[in-house]
Amino acid sequence: MSTSDFTISTDFAPPFPIDGFRFAGSRCGIKHARPDLALVVSDRPTVVAGSFTQNKARAACVERNASMLPTGGVRAVVVNSGNANAMTGPEGEACNLRMAAAAASGLGLSTDEVLTASTGVIGVPLPVELIEEAATDFETKLGEDPREFAKAILTTDTCTKVAHTSVIVPGVDQPVRLLGVAKGSGMIHPNMATTFGFVMTDAAISPATLQAMLTPAVDRTFNSISVDGDSSTNDMVLTLANGASGVHIESEASRAAFAAALEAVLLSLAKQVARDGEGATRLLQVEVTGAPSEDIARTLARGVCRSSLVKCSAFAGQPEWGRVSMAIGQVAAEHDLALDPAAMTIHAQGTLLYDRAGPKLGHNSASLRAGLQQTEVRWSIDVGMGGDASSTAYGCDLSYDYVRINADESKQIEVSRSGGVSRNLSLAAYSPRLKHQLLVEGLSYVRRFVGMRALIHLPNLDNLDAPVSSLAQDLELCLDAGIKPLALLPTSSAVETIAEHMRAAGRFAATVSPDPVSISNLLDRGHLCLLPRNNPAPDTIVDLALKLGMQKLIVLAPDGGLRDKHGLVQRLSPDTFLTGLERGRFDATDAELLVLARHAAKRGIAAFHAIDGRIPHGVVGELFTDEGIGTLITRQALG
Repeated sequence: MSTSDFTISTDFAPPFPIDGFRFAGSRCGIKHARPDLALVVSDRPTVVAGSFTQNKARAACVERNASMLPTGGVRAVVVNSGNANAMTGPEGEACNLRMAAAAASGLGLSTDEVLTASTGVIGVPLPVELIEEAATDFETKLGEDPREFAKAILTTDTCTKVAHTSVIVPGVDQPVRLLGVAKGSGMIHPNMATTFGFVMTDAAISPATLQAMLTPAVDRTFNSISVDGDSSTNDMVLTLANGASGVHIESEASRAAFAAALEAVLLSLAKQVARDGEGATRLLQVEVTGAPSEDIARTLARGVCRSSLVKCSAFAGQPEWGRVSMAIGQVAAEHDLALDPAAMTIHAQGTLLYDRAGPKLGHNSASLRAGLQQTEVRWSIDVGMGGDASSTAYGCDLSYDYVRINADESKQIEVSRSGGVSRNLSLAAYSPRLKHQLLVEGLSYVRRFVGMRALIHLPNLDNLDAPVSSLAQDLELCLDAGIKPLALLPTSSAVETIAEHMRAAGRFAATVSPDPVSISNLLDRGHLCLLPRNNPAPDTIVDLALKLGMQKLIVLAPDGGLRDKHGLVQRLSPDTFLTGLERGRFDATDAELLVLARHAAKRGIAAFHAIDGRIPHGVVGELFTDEGIGTLITRQALG
């Protein structure tokens, strides 16, 4: 059984939970306004195996975990983000132990039953007292849903990373489940590319057997990716097996099946990390064959992925096979490997570009260029060394944004005296050239919206305070941009909060009844209109929008909009949406959202936006960016 035999899910859809595991994610104050403390707990003693960074400057959490694993007595792993607690000396070691002890105390465990992991800025003392204070509330935050855990471990990542599958081992009918969660993107500060991988399974397996499976699997997955060539002080992959399924991995056949499932989950996570490299636009996959050993094949493949010239070619979508051969030759020279360039064969996206006869005609064809513009780019190199070993490495392209992000990073990272870490996202934190570009493009983009009417519907979400406060600021910005907004709000307190914000800003907000004539007059006079309505019927919302000539109907949904089996759907035509709806393609946390979208599509609303009401300034983000942050149903052309 191989890794390709498994169906890997990369979202947070069922089947969950993994029996016996609970998760939590919260904010203790290390990072500004973002989750920074994560916890996974098993309800029984758990076997844990680990793989750790080979960097010689290892953080305290790595040193302690490596000294304890593999073992069979762990109950929890506590993770903080925003501070690596690396290169912090004896004080850092003491803080790492205090972190483990705090989690143990909050969960009623012993310190030896808790592992730790830290990620973030290097060389800054860890404000462990913030973790100790938060640990008193750990037990109340735990639940079966791993999403908050996945969010809280992130640093410069642009998205959460998850992979899960199940496997039925030979001779047993009961499935074994595996859930993997990872983080990793690119450098933070300085020269850091911290990668974490946590795999939870309900299989029963011995520590030695699990470690024997994990080590080679990590070599072929997490140790085969390269974003920027920097290994972290804090990299680690942990696998936790609590035996809750009752399925024992003992026989040779069961070990082979479980090992393949474990590697499939790790491979999916590793690809997601590579794909999320800072500024990345493409996943780069490099396969080397014809090597005398797997180690040599892996070294050559990783060398190609690490090459800046190859990465630049991937970004440009160019079939630069010469750069690939150059990278192979450079690695061979560095490791004193016998290489005959004439014996090599090089393919890109399945197209032969070079072999013993020399370069191939047509290697620069339109079809090949189109293939190299895809989100996944595959290079295959047979190095002709007389062996049959192979290995595949994964990386990403090198874009303009990578340099911009990391050039601006030092000015964006702010560390308080207490050790808290935040990101300064103001224009002042960016280079003068970037500020100029943002202002020119931003003002040109905003000009498109002058005079546009928009109905913005805020349903009665679980926690209204944050969405209402954010919406108030967004509505003010909409007025500044010349947009004519009507806000449909669920409570009178929400109306008053927004009205008070407008008064403080010197703006007039009118509380209105659902009378199209009076609302239209107020909109034309440049006033914000606030209409209190709790749980209005979807057809009445669309009817009002049509009577007022609204070009946009925006709904702040409980989550990110409409989803299908591939995840969030960003853009659809009304016809495509209605056809997919009939076939059961779409799903949403709030069933009313689908009903409202159907009414809007059928009755000809020009643009229907469904965005995550929990995201600060989601309305501005959806309106004033080309890609948007939710689902857009429209026939309008981009541009």
